Amino acid sequence: MKLSDFATSPAICMWRMVALALALACLPCASAKAHDDGPAAIIDTGTVTGIALSPAVDAWLGIPFAAPPVRDARWRPPQKLQRWTRTYRADRIGPECFQPMREHAYNHYFGDEPMSEDCLYLNVWAPATRTAGADPIAKKPVIVWIYGGSFVVGSGGKALYDGQALAAKGAVVVTVNYRLGALGFLAHPELSAESPQHASGNYGLLDQIAALQWVRRNIAAFGGDPKRVTLMGQSAGAIAISDLQVSPLARGLFDRIVALSGSALAPAFDTPSLADAEKTGMAFAASLGTPSLAALRRMPADAISRAAFAGARPIVDGWVLPDRPANLYAAGRQLDVPLMLGFTRDENLTAFAAVRTLGDYRAETKRQFGANAAKVEALYPATDDAGARRAANMLGRDISFSPMMRTWAKMQGEHGRAPTWAYMFAQPHPYVPDIRFTDMDTAAAGIYHTAEVPYFLGNFDAFNLFRPTRQWTADDRLLADRMMTSLVAFATSGDPGQSAGLIWPRYDARERLMIFAEPPATAIWPNRTEVDALAAMRAKM
Repeated sequence: MKLSDFATSPAICMWRMVALALALACLPCASAKAHDDGPAAIIDTGTVTGIALSPAVDAWLGIPFAAPPVRDARWRPPQKLQRWTRTYRADRIGPECFQPMREHAYNHYFGDEPMSEDCLYLNVWAPATRTAGADPIAKKPVIVWIYGGSFVVGSGGKALYDGQALAAKGAVVVTVNYRLGALGFLAHPELSAESPQHASGNYGLLDQIAALQWVRRNIAAFGGDPKRVTLMGQSAGAIAISDLQVSPLARGLFDRIVALSGSALAPAFDTPSLADAEKTGMAFAASLGTPSLAALRRMPADAISRAAFAGARPIVDGWVLPDRPANLYAAGRQLDVPLMLGFTRDENLTAFAAVRTLGDYRAETKRQFGANAAKVEALYPATDDAGARRAANMLGRDISFSPMMRTWAKMQGEHGRAPTWAYMFAQPHPYVPDIRFTDMDTAAAGIYHTAEVPYFLGNFDAFNLFRPTRQWTADDRLLADRMMTSLVAFATSGDPGQSAGLIWPRYDARERLMIFAEPPATAIWPNRTEVDALAAMRAKM
């Protein structure tokens, strides 16, 4: 079946109508209606029409950037798309890649999305050029968003990642899907043997590279500047970006980086070798009872996605990643581009996140630091249960995200010439009283992992789509406006500047950073002495 037939056949159109009803229910732009005379763009595979979300913003949703990775294309690099002969209606979010579904009472539940192995789609939001005074020639900076989710869950179609607010600020925003779990990161000797590069795994990273190549070729058709592409991601998305910064395959595909709470550059970060990843892959295949690669490719995608897989992460495959990212960076082999990075004040995905009492805190400190437990408790003292929870969050942050992002900033200063800007996000979410989540205790979580994303992307409404969970204030909206303005300034010039009332210092040996709270402030990187002491203890254990 040709892609043009695929896009317009009655069966697929009926399926896509169901997808539309489900996907638009998850979007802040759900009131937009697609029309035959929607905004049009001509790209390398044909003409696409989108939807006018407002007088200021147009969107093209669900554009395929590679051929469907199905059947024999499963576990292969993304394949080239064929041109379509009819106009492609890019008026709905494409299906997300196969993944476990979230409980409806999760903090970050934004609605169920259609799911398919045919999932290599992207979305574009752009400032409209039809309004009075708009310049139809001037090209806008481009922000490409890579979602997080431990390389197991996530999609570019989630309401939290909608690009309309940033587009209204003057940027062209692109969100992309990439393959997840075993379908995105399975390494196996048979896959390596059939590869011209003798590599396997890293298919999710290859999807991201294919999307960036699409952006370079096509984003001008949407008013974007292909020479000003900012790659932005959070958590696993930021980890992927640190991999792409040192990947020879991604060289020249982006011009700036914004990384939120994730990096593969920390010394203790595990980026397995191809040989180790192949062993994991063989164990996974054996657990499914599949004797061959051919049998694996015949299995239903949902069965593969549901099975436990320990290898959902990028690996050193000798092709996408020739070596561990930290080694490549230390050798000066990174793409040397301006960098904005940071973390949240209390983010803690370590075992310390489970601490509720002083006894819990002391037990976990003893478990993790052994004979050094007393020294650690002296650095992070607590005398009661409430103090123990605060100390545990700070300690968890200081053995994970804070040093992770600090290492990236320091390595760029040591091995690159492009500037770095750093931040710590410290604005508490204003929860609805008595709200309950199955995956988070609002009383203990503090400024949690991912808390800054709705401020950077301007998507507060995503948290109240299905039930009220936040009571956003004027201060929250003012801070979001400051953060979005700084982000667009950085995407425009590589420098956030002194925009939106912020005096943002460049990161250097003094290690100054921006504290994103209302009102904003600047400070020295928090707990530097404690972070260094913890790292020294762990290095000797």
